Amino acid sequence: MYLTFDAGTTALKTALVSPDGQLLAVHDAEYTPASPHPGWMEMQPDAYWQAMVVGTHAVFAATGREPSDIRAIGFSSQGETFIPLDADRRPLHPFLVWLDNRAQAIAERWETDWLNRDHYRAITGYPWVPGELTLFKIAWLREHLPEVHAAATFAFLPDYLIWRLTGELVTDHNIAQMSGICDVRGGAWSPELLDAAGITAGQLPPIRQPGSLAGQVHADAAAQLGIAAGVPVCLGCNDQLAGAIGAGNVRPGPVTEATGTALAVVATTDELLDHRHMWVGRHAQPEAWYAMPFAPVSGIVLTWFRDLAGAGDFAELLAEADCIPAGSDGLTVLPHFAGTAAPTFNPEARGAIIGLTLGHTRAHIARAIMESCACMLRELIDPIRAHGITVNSVRSLGGAARSDLWLQMKADMLGVPVDRPVCSDAASLGAAMLAATGTGQFASVAEAADAWYRAARTFEPDPANAAASEDIYGRYLALYDQLYGAEATD
Repeated sequence: MYLTFDAGTTALKTALVSPDGQLLAVHDAEYTPASPHPGWMEMQPDAYWQAMVVGTHAVFAATGREPSDIRAIGFSSQGETFIPLDADRRPLHPFLVWLDNRAQAIAERWETDWLNRDHYRAITGYPWVPGELTLFKIAWLREHLPEVHAAATFAFLPDYLIWRLTGELVTDHNIAQMSGICDVRGGAWSPELLDAAGITAGQLPPIRQPGSLAGQVHADAAAQLGIAAGVPVCLGCNDQLAGAIGAGNVRPGPVTEATGTALAVVATTDELLDHRHMWVGRHAQPEAWYAMPFAPVSGIVLTWFRDLAGAGDFAELLAEADCIPAGSDGLTVLPHFAGTAAPTFNPEARGAIIGLTLGHTRAHIARAIMESCACMLRELIDPIRAHGITVNSVRSLGGAARSDLWLQMKADMLGVPVDRPVCSDAASLGAAMLAATGTGQFASVAEAADAWYRAARTFEPDPANAAASEDIYGRYLALYDQLYGAEATD
Protein backbone atom coordinates (compact mmCIF):
# COMPACT_ATOMS: atom_id res chain seq x y z
CA MET A 1 0.00 0.00 0.00
CA TYR A 2 0.92 3.67 -0.27
CA LEU A 3 0.47 6.02 2.67
CA THR A 4 -0.14 9.62 1.62
CA PHE A 5 -0.43 12.96 3.37
CA ASP A 6 -2.25 15.94 1.84
CA ALA A 7 -1.45 19.00 3.98
CA GLY A 8 -4.20 21.56 3.42
CA THR A 9 -4.87 24.95 4.96
CA THR A 10 -7.32 23.79 7.64
CA ALA A 11 -6.91 20.00 7.64
CA LEU A 12 -4.40 17.28 6.85
CA LYS A 13 -5.77 14.31 4.92
CA THR A 14 -4.17 10.91 5.43
CA ALA A 15 -4.96 8.15 2.95
CA LEU A 16 -4.10 4.53 2.25
CA VAL A 17 -3.99 3.62 -1.45
CA SER A 18 -3.85 0.09 -2.81
CA PRO A 19 -1.39 -1.02 -5.54
CA ASP A 20 -4.19 -0.74 -8.10
CA GLY A 21 -5.11 2.82 -7.16
CA GLN A 22 -8.06 2.23 -4.82
CA LEU A 23 -8.49 4.49 -1.80
CA LEU A 24 -8.78 2.10 1.13
CA ALA A 25 -9.23 4.69 3.88
CA VAL A 26 -9.12 8.48 4.30
CA HIS A 27 -8.89 10.50 7.51
CA ASP A 28 -9.15 14.28 7.94
CA ALA A 29 -7.47 15.87 10.94
CA GLU A 30 -8.52 19.50 11.30
CA TYR A 31 -6.51 22.37 12.73
CA THR A 32 -7.00 26.11 12.96
CA PRO A 33 -4.31 28.62 11.97
CA ALA A 34 -3.80 31.52 14.36
CA SER A 35 -4.24 35.16 13.35
CA PRO A 36 -2.27 37.23 15.88
CA HIS A 37 -2.81 40.39 13.81
CA PRO A 38 -5.29 41.28 11.04
CA GLY A 39 -4.19 39.67 7.80
CA TRP A 40 -1.67 37.38 9.48
CA MET A 41 -1.96 33.59 9.51
CA GLU A 42 0.40 31.33 11.45
CA MET A 43 0.51 27.68 12.48
CA GLN A 44 2.50 25.92 15.16
CA PRO A 45 4.71 23.28 13.50
CA ASP A 46 3.67 20.42 15.75
CA ALA A 47 0.02 20.79 14.66
CA TYR A 48 0.86 19.41 11.22
CA TRP A 49 2.98 16.60 12.63
CA GLN A 50 0.36 15.52 15.17
CA ALA A 51 -2.25 15.49 12.39
CA MET A 52 -0.01 13.05 10.51
CA VAL A 53 0.36 10.85 13.58
CA VAL A 54 -3.38 10.80 14.30
CA GLY A 55 -4.23 10.21 10.65
CA THR A 56 -1.81 7.34 10.22
CA HIS A 57 -3.17 5.47 13.24
CA ALA A 58 -6.73 6.19 12.07
CA VAL A 59 -6.41 4.80 8.54
CA PHE A 60 -4.81 1.57 9.77
CA ALA A 61 -7.47 1.19 12.44
CA ALA A 62 -10.18 1.72 9.82
CA THR A 63 -8.81 -0.91 7.43
CA GLY A 64 -7.26 -3.49 9.72
CA ARG A 65 -4.25 -3.54 7.38
CA GLU A 66 -0.73 -4.08 8.62
CA PRO A 67 1.62 -1.06 8.67
CA SER A 68 4.34 -3.41 7.43
CA ASP A 69 2.54 -3.43 4.07
CA ILE A 70 3.45 0.21 3.33
CA ARG A 71 5.51 0.33 0.17
CA ALA A 72 6.17 4.10 0.21
CA ILE A 73 4.91 7.43 1.52
CA GLY A 74 3.80 10.28 -0.77
CA PHE A 75 2.89 13.93 -0.29
CA SER A 76 0.57 16.64 -1.56
CA SER A 77 0.59 20.06 0.06
CA GLN A 78 -0.46 23.67 0.08
CA GLY A 79 2.28 25.81 -1.41
CA GLU A 80 4.14 28.88 -0.09
CA THR A 81 3.70 28.00 3.60
CA PHE A 82 7.15 27.96 5.22
CA ILE A 83 9.01 27.96 8.54
CA PRO A 84 12.40 29.45 9.58
CA LEU A 85 14.70 26.94 11.32
CA ASP A 86 17.97 27.38 13.23
CA ALA A 87 21.14 25.37 12.61
CA ASP A 88 19.75 22.48 14.70
CA ARG A 89 16.48 22.55 12.71
CA ARG A 90 14.53 24.02 15.61
CA PRO A 91 11.72 26.46 14.68
CA LEU A 92 12.52 30.13 15.13
CA HIS A 93 8.94 31.18 14.38
CA PRO A 94 5.61 29.48 13.61
CA PHE A 95 4.81 28.57 10.02
CA LEU A 96 3.78 31.57 7.93
CA VAL A 97 0.74 30.16 6.14
CA TRP A 98 0.27 30.95 2.47
CA LEU A 99 -2.83 33.12 3.09
CA ASP A 100 -0.87 35.44 5.40
CA ASN A 101 -0.69 38.86 3.69
CA ARG A 102 1.60 40.78 6.04
CA ALA A 103 4.06 41.36 3.17
CA GLN A 104 1.59 42.93 0.74
CA ALA A 105 3.10 46.40 1.12
CA ILE A 106 6.56 45.05 0.30
CA ALA A 107 5.29 43.37 -2.87
CA GLU A 108 3.56 46.57 -3.95
CA ARG A 109 6.67 48.64 -3.23
CA TRP A 110 8.93 46.29 -5.19
CA GLU A 111 6.51 46.23 -8.11
CA THR A 112 6.52 50.02 -8.21
CA ASP A 113 10.28 50.39 -7.78
CA TRP A 114 11.85 47.61 -9.83
CA LEU A 115 9.95 44.30 -10.07
CA ASN A 116 7.43 44.86 -12.85
CA ARG A 117 5.05 42.04 -13.76
CA ASP A 118 6.69 41.12 -17.05
CA HIS A 119 10.10 40.81 -15.41
CA TYR A 120 8.75 38.75 -12.54
CA ARG A 121 6.81 36.49 -14.90
CA ALA A 122 9.94 35.88 -16.96
CA ILE A 123 11.73 34.58 -13.86
CA THR A 124 9.05 32.75 -11.89
CA GLY A 125 6.06 32.10 -14.16
CA TYR A 126 3.81 34.25 -11.94
CA PRO A 127 1.77 36.68 -14.08
CA TRP A 128 1.47 39.19 -11.26
CA VAL A 129 3.29 40.07 -8.01
CA PRO A 130 1.25 38.57 -5.14
CA GLY A 131 2.26 39.57 -1.63
CA GLU A 132 1.37 36.12 -0.24
CA LEU A 133 4.50 34.56 -1.71
CA THR A 134 7.37 33.34 0.47
CA LEU A 135 9.75 35.77 -1.24
CA PHE A 136 8.04 38.82 0.17
CA LYS A 137 7.48 37.33 3.62
CA ILE A 138 11.18 36.59 3.96
CA ALA A 139 11.83 40.21 3.01
CA TRP A 140 9.28 41.21 5.67
CA LEU A 141 11.21 39.20 8.25
CA ARG A 142 14.37 41.11 7.33
CA GLU A 143 12.63 44.41 8.09
CA HIS A 144 10.69 43.36 11.20
CA LEU A 145 12.31 40.24 12.72
CA PRO A 146 15.98 40.24 11.67
CA GLU A 147 16.86 37.51 14.15
CA VAL A 148 14.37 35.21 12.40
CA HIS A 149 15.52 36.35 8.96
CA ALA A 150 18.98 35.04 9.91
CA ALA A 151 17.59 31.48 9.97
CA ALA A 152 19.87 28.68 8.88
CA THR A 153 17.09 27.25 6.71
CA PHE A 154 13.69 28.26 5.40
CA ALA A 155 11.71 25.03 4.96
CA PHE A 156 8.44 24.71 3.09
CA LEU A 157 5.63 22.75 4.72
CA PRO A 158 6.04 19.37 2.96
CA ASP A 159 9.82 19.65 3.27
CA TYR A 160 9.55 20.09 7.02
CA LEU A 161 7.23 17.11 7.36
CA ILE A 162 9.53 14.97 5.23
CA TRP A 163 12.43 16.08 7.42
CA ARG A 164 10.47 15.01 10.51
CA LEU A 165 10.06 11.60 8.86
CA THR A 166 13.53 11.08 7.41
CA GLY A 167 16.01 13.64 8.70
CA GLU A 168 16.51 14.81 5.09
CA LEU A 169 15.58 18.35 4.04
CA VAL A 170 14.81 18.68 0.30
CA THR A 171 12.05 20.22 -1.80
CA ASP A 172 10.43 19.49 -5.15
CA HIS A 173 10.53 21.92 -8.06
CA ASN A 174 6.77 22.61 -7.94
CA ILE A 175 6.75 23.67 -4.28
CA ALA A 176 9.99 25.60 -4.91
CA GLN A 177 8.39 27.53 -7.76
CA MET A 178 5.38 28.43 -5.65
CA SER A 179 7.65 30.30 -3.23
CA GLY A 180 8.18 33.00 -5.86
CA ILE A 181 11.97 32.65 -5.52
CA CYS A 182 12.65 29.97 -8.13
CA ASP A 183 13.72 30.42 -11.76
CA VAL A 184 11.06 28.37 -13.51
CA ARG A 185 13.10 27.77 -16.65
CA GLY A 186 16.33 26.83 -14.93
CA GLY A 187 14.71 24.97 -12.05
CA ALA A 188 17.03 26.63 -9.53
CA TRP A 189 16.83 29.42 -6.96
CA SER A 190 17.04 32.83 -8.67
CA PRO A 191 20.18 34.76 -7.62
CA GLU A 192 18.40 38.05 -8.29
CA LEU A 193 15.45 37.20 -6.07
CA LEU A 194 17.62 35.65 -3.36
CA ASP A 195 19.59 38.88 -3.24
CA ALA A 196 16.37 40.93 -3.07
CA ALA A 197 15.19 38.87 -0.08
CA GLY A 198 18.59 39.08 1.60
CA ILE A 199 19.24 35.34 1.74
CA THR A 200 21.43 32.75 0.02
CA ALA A 201 20.61 29.53 -1.80
CA GLY A 202 22.16 27.69 1.15
CA GLN A 203 19.25 28.83 3.32
CA LEU A 204 16.76 27.01 1.09
CA PRO A 205 16.42 23.26 0.47
CA PRO A 206 17.96 21.65 -2.62
CA ILE A 207 15.43 21.19 -5.45
CA ARG A 208 14.56 17.77 -6.87
CA GLN A 209 11.99 16.14 -9.14
CA PRO A 210 8.51 15.43 -7.69
CA GLY A 211 8.23 11.74 -6.92
CA SER A 212 11.94 11.26 -6.35
CA LEU A 213 13.13 9.53 -3.20
CA ALA A 214 13.74 11.95 -0.33
CA GLY A 215 14.82 9.44 2.30
CA GLN A 216 13.59 6.68 4.56
CA VAL A 217 11.52 6.84 7.74
CA HIS A 218 13.81 6.87 10.76
CA ALA A 219 13.16 4.92 13.95
CA ASP A 220 11.76 7.77 16.09
CA ALA A 221 9.23 8.88 13.45
CA ALA A 222 8.26 5.25 12.79
CA ALA A 223 7.52 4.70 16.46
CA GLN A 224 5.28 7.77 16.64
CA LEU A 225 3.33 6.85 13.51
CA GLY A 226 3.15 3.16 14.33
CA ILE A 227 4.85 2.06 11.12
CA ALA A 228 8.10 0.33 10.25
CA ALA A 229 11.39 2.18 10.01
CA GLY A 230 13.01 2.30 6.59
CA VAL A 231 9.86 2.99 4.53
CA PRO A 232 10.79 5.09 1.45
CA VAL A 233 9.46 8.67 1.48
CA CYS A 234 8.98 10.40 -1.89
CA LEU A 235 8.67 14.07 -2.73
CA GLY A 236 5.24 15.29 -3.80
CA CYS A 237 4.00 18.60 -5.19
CA ASN A 238 1.36 21.27 -4.67
CA ASP A 239 -2.16 19.96 -4.10
CA GLN A 240 -3.56 21.45 -7.31
CA LEU A 241 -0.95 19.71 -9.43
CA ALA A 242 -1.27 16.52 -7.38
CA GLY A 243 -5.01 16.60 -8.01
CA ALA A 244 -4.40 17.01 -11.74
CA ILE A 245 -2.09 13.98 -11.69
CA GLY A 246 -4.66 11.97 -9.73
CA ALA A 247 -7.21 12.86 -12.42
CA GLY A 248 -4.91 11.62 -15.18
CA ASN A 249 -3.97 15.09 -16.42
CA VAL A 250 -0.37 14.33 -17.39
CA ARG A 251 -0.32 15.11 -21.13
CA PRO A 252 -2.06 17.70 -23.35
CA GLY A 253 -5.75 17.07 -24.01
CA PRO A 254 -7.56 16.62 -20.71
CA VAL A 255 -7.82 19.63 -18.40
CA THR A 256 -8.68 19.50 -14.71
CA GLU A 257 -10.77 22.03 -12.83
CA ALA A 258 -11.51 22.24 -9.13
CA THR A 259 -14.57 24.27 -8.14
CA GLY A 260 -14.57 24.83 -4.41
CA THR A 261 -13.96 28.02 -2.48
CA ALA A 262 -11.86 29.12 -5.44
CA LEU A 263 -11.61 27.83 -9.01
CA ALA A 264 -8.35 26.44 -10.37
CA VAL A 265 -7.68 25.01 -13.82
CA VAL A 266 -4.64 22.90 -14.75
CA ALA A 267 -3.68 22.23 -18.37
CA THR A 268 -0.65 20.12 -19.30
CA THR A 269 1.47 21.59 -22.10
CA ASP A 270 4.44 20.40 -24.13
CA GLU A 271 6.19 23.74 -23.79
CA LEU A 272 6.39 26.47 -21.17
CA LEU A 273 3.81 29.09 -22.11
CA ASP A 274 4.69 32.76 -21.89
CA HIS A 275 1.32 34.18 -20.98
CA ARG A 276 0.40 37.36 -19.14
CA HIS A 277 -2.81 35.96 -17.69
CA MET A 278 -1.97 32.56 -16.21
CA TRP A 279 0.56 30.98 -13.91
CA VAL A 280 2.82 28.48 -15.65
CA GLY A 281 5.42 26.00 -14.45
CA ARG A 282 7.09 22.60 -14.59
CA HIS A 283 4.86 19.56 -14.42
CA ALA A 284 5.67 16.55 -12.25
CA GLN A 285 5.74 14.55 -15.49
CA PRO A 286 9.30 15.05 -16.81
CA GLU A 287 9.64 17.28 -19.88
CA ALA A 288 6.05 18.48 -19.49
CA TRP A 289 4.78 21.86 -18.31
CA TYR A 290 1.46 23.18 -17.08
CA ALA A 291 -0.66 26.32 -17.09
CA MET A 292 -2.80 27.13 -14.06
CA PRO A 293 -5.24 30.01 -14.42
CA PHE A 294 -7.46 30.48 -11.38
CA ALA A 295 -10.12 32.63 -9.76
CA PRO A 296 -10.10 33.45 -6.03
CA VAL A 297 -13.84 32.92 -5.50
CA SER A 298 -16.17 30.37 -7.08
CA GLY A 299 -18.43 27.78 -5.45
CA ILE A 300 -18.30 29.60 -2.12
CA VAL A 301 -20.71 32.15 -3.64
CA LEU A 302 -23.36 29.43 -3.76
CA THR A 303 -22.61 28.60 -0.11
CA TRP A 304 -23.01 32.29 0.76
CA PHE A 305 -26.36 32.43 -1.00
CA ARG A 306 -27.59 29.16 0.53
CA ASP A 307 -26.92 30.53 4.02
CA LEU A 308 -28.35 33.94 3.19
CA ALA A 309 -31.53 32.47 1.74
CA GLY A 310 -32.02 29.90 4.48
CA ALA A 311 -32.20 27.14 1.90
CA GLY A 312 -31.20 24.28 4.17
CA ASP A 313 -28.80 21.88 2.49
CA PHE A 314 -27.31 22.01 -0.98
CA ALA A 315 -29.44 19.13 -2.24
CA GLU A 316 -32.60 21.17 -1.67
CA LEU A 317 -31.20 24.28 -3.36
CA LEU A 318 -29.81 22.36 -6.34
CA ALA A 319 -33.09 20.52 -6.83
CA GLU A 320 -34.85 23.89 -7.02
CA ALA A 321 -32.25 25.26 -9.46
CA ASP A 322 -32.67 22.22 -11.71
CA CYS A 323 -36.29 23.28 -12.34
CA ILE A 324 -35.20 26.67 -13.76
CA PRO A 325 -34.50 26.95 -17.51
CA ALA A 326 -31.00 27.65 -18.81
CA GLY A 327 -30.30 31.36 -18.63
CA SER A 328 -32.22 31.80 -15.36
CA ASP A 329 -34.91 33.85 -17.12
CA GLY A 330 -32.51 36.69 -17.89
CA LEU A 331 -30.63 36.77 -14.58
CA THR A 332 -26.86 37.33 -14.74
CA VAL A 333 -24.37 37.00 -11.88
CA LEU A 334 -20.76 38.10 -11.54
CA PRO A 335 -19.19 35.88 -8.86
CA HIS A 336 -16.21 38.19 -8.25
CA PHE A 337 -16.88 38.68 -4.54
CA ALA A 338 -13.15 39.02 -3.78
CA GLY A 339 -11.88 40.55 -7.02
CA THR A 340 -10.56 38.61 -10.00
CA ALA A 341 -7.36 36.77 -10.78
CA ALA A 342 -6.99 35.37 -14.32
CA PRO A 343 -7.51 36.76 -16.84
CA THR A 344 -8.24 40.33 -15.67
CA PHE A 345 -6.39 40.51 -12.31
CA ASN A 346 -8.70 43.18 -10.93
CA PRO A 347 -8.70 43.20 -7.11
CA GLU A 348 -11.32 45.97 -7.13
CA ALA A 349 -13.96 43.91 -8.97
CA ARG A 350 -16.97 42.84 -6.93
CA GLY A 351 -19.97 40.56 -7.27
CA ALA A 352 -23.21 41.58 -8.97
CA ILE A 353 -26.69 40.19 -9.60
CA ILE A 354 -28.30 41.91 -12.58
CA GLY A 355 -31.75 41.54 -14.15
CA LEU A 356 -33.81 40.84 -11.03
CA THR A 357 -37.59 41.04 -11.33
CA LEU A 358 -40.41 40.23 -8.95
CA GLY A 359 -40.79 36.96 -10.83
CA HIS A 360 -37.38 35.66 -9.87
CA THR A 361 -37.04 33.19 -6.99
CA ARG A 362 -34.16 31.94 -4.91
CA ALA A 363 -33.95 29.02 -7.35
CA HIS A 364 -33.30 31.48 -10.19
CA ILE A 365 -30.50 33.15 -8.25
CA ALA A 366 -28.99 29.79 -7.31
CA ARG A 367 -28.96 28.66 -10.93
CA ALA A 368 -27.54 31.99 -12.10
CA ILE A 369 -24.70 31.63 -9.59
CA MET A 370 -23.95 28.14 -10.90
CA GLU A 371 -24.04 29.41 -14.48
CA SER A 372 -21.66 32.24 -13.55
CA CYS A 373 -19.14 29.72 -12.22
CA ALA A 374 -19.44 27.77 -15.49
CA CYS A 375 -18.82 31.04 -17.33
CA MET A 376 -15.78 31.74 -15.19
CA LEU A 377 -14.45 28.26 -15.99
CA ARG A 378 -14.77 28.99 -19.71
CA GLU A 379 -13.14 32.38 -19.14
CA LEU A 380 -10.09 30.55 -17.71
CA ILE A 381 -9.99 27.84 -20.37
CA ASP A 382 -10.51 29.99 -23.48
CA PRO A 383 -7.03 31.63 -23.25
CA ILE A 384 -5.51 28.14 -23.06
CA ARG A 385 -7.32 27.18 -26.25
CA ALA A 386 -6.32 30.49 -27.85
CA HIS A 387 -2.69 29.60 -27.18
CA GLY A 388 -3.10 26.49 -29.33
CA ILE A 389 -3.49 23.98 -26.49
CA THR A 390 -6.00 21.23 -27.25
CA VAL A 391 -8.77 20.79 -24.68
CA ASN A 392 -10.66 17.61 -25.51
CA SER A 393 -12.15 16.92 -22.07
CA VAL A 394 -12.44 18.40 -18.59
CA ARG A 395 -12.12 16.40 -15.38
CA SER A 396 -13.92 18.04 -12.47
CA LEU A 397 -12.71 17.97 -8.87
CA GLY A 398 -13.85 19.69 -5.70
CA GLY A 399 -17.22 19.78 -3.99
CA ALA A 400 -19.08 21.01 -7.07
CA ALA A 401 -18.20 17.78 -8.92
CA ARG A 402 -20.90 16.00 -6.89
CA SER A 403 -23.62 17.95 -8.74
CA ASP A 404 -24.87 16.41 -12.00
CA LEU A 405 -26.57 19.71 -12.86
CA TRP A 406 -23.36 21.70 -12.47
CA LEU A 407 -21.25 19.26 -14.51
CA GLN A 408 -23.80 19.29 -17.33
CA MET A 409 -23.77 23.11 -17.29
CA LYS A 410 -19.98 23.04 -17.64
CA ALA A 411 -20.09 20.52 -20.49
CA ASP A 412 -22.64 22.67 -22.32
CA MET A 413 -20.70 25.87 -21.67
CA LEU A 414 -17.34 24.42 -22.80
CA GLY A 415 -18.58 22.19 -25.60
CA VAL A 416 -16.44 19.24 -24.44
CA PRO A 417 -17.13 16.19 -22.25
CA VAL A 418 -16.79 16.68 -18.49
CA ASP A 419 -15.77 13.74 -16.30
CA ARG A 420 -16.51 13.04 -12.67
CA PRO A 421 -13.55 10.88 -11.54
CA VAL A 422 -14.12 7.70 -9.55
CA CYS A 423 -11.64 8.97 -6.94
CA SER A 424 -12.86 12.22 -5.41
CA ASP A 425 -9.63 12.61 -3.37
CA ALA A 426 -7.55 13.20 -6.47
CA ALA A 427 -4.66 14.90 -4.64
CA SER A 428 -4.20 11.84 -2.41
CA LEU A 429 -4.29 9.59 -5.46
CA GLY A 430 -1.80 11.85 -7.24
CA ALA A 431 0.55 11.71 -4.27
CA ALA A 432 0.33 7.91 -4.37
CA MET A 433 1.03 7.92 -8.13
CA LEU A 434 4.20 9.93 -7.50
CA ALA A 435 5.29 7.57 -4.73
CA ALA A 436 4.49 4.51 -6.86
CA THR A 437 6.59 5.93 -9.69
CA GLY A 438 9.42 6.92 -7.38
CA THR A 439 9.67 3.43 -5.96
CA GLY A 440 9.43 1.56 -9.23
CA GLN A 441 5.86 0.29 -9.62
CA PHE A 442 5.56 2.50 -12.72
CA ALA A 443 8.15 3.76 -15.17
CA SER A 444 6.59 7.24 -15.28
CA VAL A 445 3.86 9.38 -13.77
CA ALA A 446 2.01 9.12 -17.07
CA GLU A 447 2.06 5.32 -16.85
CA ALA A 448 0.69 5.52 -13.30
CA ALA A 449 -2.09 7.88 -14.38
CA ASP A 450 -3.04 5.65 -17.31
CA ALA A 451 -3.27 2.67 -14.97
CA TRP A 452 -5.14 4.27 -12.09
CA TYR A 453 -7.39 7.05 -13.42
CA ARG A 454 -11.03 6.10 -14.04
CA ALA A 455 -14.10 8.20 -14.76
CA ALA A 456 -17.27 7.49 -12.76
CA ARG A 457 -19.45 9.35 -15.25
CA THR A 458 -18.99 11.50 -18.33
CA PHE A 459 -21.31 14.42 -19.14
CA GLU A 460 -21.49 15.08 -22.88
CA PRO A 461 -22.37 18.58 -24.15
CA ASP A 462 -26.00 18.80 -25.24
CA PRO A 463 -26.29 20.53 -28.63
CA ALA A 464 -29.79 21.66 -27.66
CA ASN A 465 -28.23 23.86 -24.94
CA ALA A 466 -25.48 25.40 -27.09
CA ALA A 467 -27.36 28.58 -28.02
CA ALA A 468 -28.47 29.22 -24.44
CA SER A 469 -24.91 28.70 -23.16
CA GLU A 470 -23.55 31.21 -25.68
CA ASP A 471 -26.16 33.73 -24.58
CA ILE A 472 -25.32 33.20 -20.90
CA TYR A 473 -21.60 33.63 -21.56
CA GLY A 474 -22.15 36.70 -23.70
CA ARG A 475 -24.22 38.36 -20.97
CA TYR A 476 -21.56 37.47 -18.37
CA LEU A 477 -18.74 39.10 -20.39
CA ALA A 478 -20.88 42.11 -21.30
CA LEU A 479 -21.76 42.76 -17.66
CA TYR A 480 -18.11 42.70 -16.62
CA ASP A 481 -17.30 45.04 -19.51
CA GLN A 482 -20.04 47.46 -18.45
CA LEU A 483 -18.87 47.55 -14.85
CA TYR A 484 -15.07 47.28 -15.17
CA GLY A 485 -14.01 47.64 -18.79
CA ALA A 486 -13.25 45.16 -21.52
CA GLU A 487 -11.55 41.93 -20.54
CA ALA A 488 -7.95 41.56 -21.70
CA THR A 489 -7.48 38.36 -23.70
CA ASP A 490 -3.91 38.51 -25.04
